[in-house]
Amino acid sequence: MLEEIYQRFPSFQVVGDRAFKPGLGNMMALEEALGHPSRDFRAVHIAGTNGKGSVSHMIASALMSFPGQSGNLRVGLYTSPHLVDFRERIKVDGQMVEKEWVFNFLKDHKDLFEKTDASFFEITTAMAFSYFSYRKVDVAVIECGLGGRLDSTNIISPLASVITNIGFDHMQYLGNSLEEIAAEKAGIIKPGIPAIIGETSGVERVFIDKASNCCTDIYFAEKLNPYNLSPDGAFRSFSHREIDVREEALKSTISLATCLLASVDPGRMDLKGDCQKKNIKTVCTALSVILRKMLDESQKDLSESTLADMVEAIENAAHITGLRGRWEKLGDAPLVICDIGHNSHGMKVLMPQVERTYKEHNNGRLIMFFGVMKDKDLAAEVGFLPKDAHYLYVNASTPRALPASDLKVKMDEFGFTGEIPVDGSISSGLQWIKENTKPEDFVFIGGSSYVVAEVLAKIDE
Repeated sequence: MLEEIYQRFPSFQVVGDRAFKPGLGNMMALEEALGHPSRDFRAVHIAGTNGKGSVSHMIASALMSFPGQSGNLRVGLYTSPHLVDFRERIKVDGQMVEKEWVFNFLKDHKDLFEKTDASFFEITTAMAFSYFSYRKVDVAVIECGLGGRLDSTNIISPLASVITNIGFDHMQYLGNSLEEIAAEKAGIIKPGIPAIIGETSGVERVFIDKASNCCTDIYFAEKLNPYNLSPDGAFRSFSHREIDVREEALKSTISLATCLLASVDPGRMDLKGDCQKKNIKTVCTALSVILRKMLDESQKDLSESTLADMVEAIENAAHITGLRGRWEKLGDAPLVICDIGHNSHGMKVLMPQVERTYKEHNNGRLIMFFGVMKDKDLAAEVGFLPKDAHYLYVNASTPRALPASDLKVKMDEFGFTGEIPVDGSISSGLQWIKENTKPEDFVFIGGSSYVVAEVLAKIDE
């Protein structure tokens, strides 16, 4: 049944442009036909160019440790794309949706999807909302698929709207300037619902104007400092409520955020990428906003034991939620690391960590197991890629992948050195690694989330 849905309603992950359907009309029709499942749970909405997945998983992990009315909160998590198993997209308390439930949902609503000519992402979003309703989750962390304003997930009314950062990606849909892209992402900011911005990326004014128009509070995570309980400019309030009272409440939220940030030990986190140093500020700020609302409603204080449990949950988020592909170690001799970073904004942070790891490693070679999609702006990325590496050019098994032969031609023109393993497939690349590397080498696998996904699938076979 799932394969049939893939064929009838192909995903952006597989075919790209052909699967992209901007607008909320279809999603609203599906939501109504299914009985408005998104109204049955509270939500946290997350957009951004990079870091959405990590931030979503850390927030979900932390909320799973927060006490509810009977036991800890039951937490849903909806993210995309998946790496190995489709069901990674939809989880409750870190566990993937059951295969039988997916099968029955698709079978029962096939006529509805055909009638509305729904996109793959609209179907999976409807599936996630319906599953979270069925499982009676207390709160769901919902990650945007692409953009924000016209993303299928943008029919929810969340507890908080989170935007991780702004960079150049999917420009054919979102705009050619950071301001245009930011405006699309800021489309998830709604009246009266607090907004958290991870990195302003030079377009702070776009977010401030949107928050002002929505008459809501906005928090800037990058201004958070664990040694300063009230960082200057860490929040702006556009509420009509009494400003003195409002500012005290906002300062209290910032104090909680700094307390969380000061308690998390980056060295203990199982998410090891350099980007997590920025993501953790976003996570702590978002959690402080969400928790302050929950604590106010329950008229309780955050106990030391609950704070400790949440910190531990953040530090072990990958293990608790099953997140993969973020600076994940796949081998020790040679050292093999994979990461799904795949655009210039992400490469700018990721590649210095690759080069630093190589220099700290043994005196072997740096081997870049590298593949990209046809629609990626390779010219914008190559300036961040290490020149003193041997590149292994591969292409994932998707029509969107740039053939390894074409990639080699382009990389040769940019002055890089490398080769194509046999037919350029992921399998032949992995075989090349087995036969041609030494224990002291460092192999980095990346360039595209599809490359990482296929590698993980091969390793898990």
